[in-house]
Amino acid sequence: MLKSYAIGLSLLLSFTCGLGMAADSGAGQLSDDKYMRFDVCLGCHEAQYEAIRSTAHWMSGDDRTPVSAHQCASCHGNLDEHVEAEGEIAGSGMKAYGRASLMTPEEQTAVCAGCHKEASLMHWQGSGHDNADVGCVGCHSVHQPDRVRARETEAEVCFSCHADLRAQIHKPYGHPLREDKMGCSDCHGAHGGVGESGLKGFSVNEVCYECHAEKRGPFLWEHAPASENCVLCHSAHGSVHRGMLTRRQPQLCQSCHEPTHPRLNPGGPYGGHSRLALSYRAPGAFDQGPDPDPTRPGISRLVMGEACSNCHNQVHGTNHPAGANLMR
Repeated sequence: MLKSYAIGLSLLLSFTCGLGMAADSGAGQLSDDKYMRFDVCLGCHEAQYEAIRSTAHWMSGDDRTPVSAHQCASCHGNLDEHVEAEGEIAGSGMKAYGRASLMTPEEQTAVCAGCHKEASLMHWQGSGHDNADVGCVGCHSVHQPDRVRARETEAEVCFSCHADLRAQIHKPYGHPLREDKMGCSDCHGAHGGVGESGLKGFSVNEVCYECHAEKRGPFLWEHAPASENCVLCHSAHGSVHRGMLTRRQPQLCQSCHEPTHPRLNPGGPYGGHSRLALSYRAPGAFDQGPDPDPTRPGISRLVMGEACSNCHNQVHGTNHPAGANLMR
């Protein structure tokens, strides 16, 4: 042990050239004689120290932090062999992290889980990131600014894997992620959640209601898809249609309310409007122009505005006594 400390201290002197390490509170203190003192690590890793010294991991006044336990060795293990091997990691027993680590993502995460047992991590086991072998260091940085904890950079960390969602938030209509007014973690739990896709709520609607409380209800007259699942009509990450709709009106409405004319569906449910907004022909007709048969359904003035919500404006539900058709 004395030999390893002597080698470590000689390395320290050769790399620091007289740096005033003693000025830092706690510098050179040992929490346990069998662990390497952290100022020996500074001979090679000064940049990593400067990055961590102002973080919660280096708060010497809190006995729960790594610096209060075994300093660098709290996370990296016994470093004697690492120093003796002049910085080699393989075969030294040192715990290194990141993509070049010799430990599996599960082993790396287990080190973090030794201290981090807060309630927000209770759904980690079996979560999407856990099943995909994405460990803590896949998103978090200890010796660099932790970009995933800052609202301005959180989404960029997520998009490094979820590239398809990056394209969606850049569509004309979406949530204000680009303006840094919200982040992915406002809806999703990166460490797992009680809902599908790591949602923080038990259902999509419960998450949406956190901001859109006026859509919660209960309503006297309900619109079934709105109370069932918001994403039946809306695209949660962005859309090219106003209101983040999955399709523009009236096509979106007609995906359920079709056919919408009694002549097209005799005896069946209909809305009393023409099905076709841009053609004079009944379904199946391929030619263009006015239909000579006056009994055929023509263009309806009610759908020419291309938005059913022009009249049925309470699409999420209403409590008006005369609102059976979601018009009041």
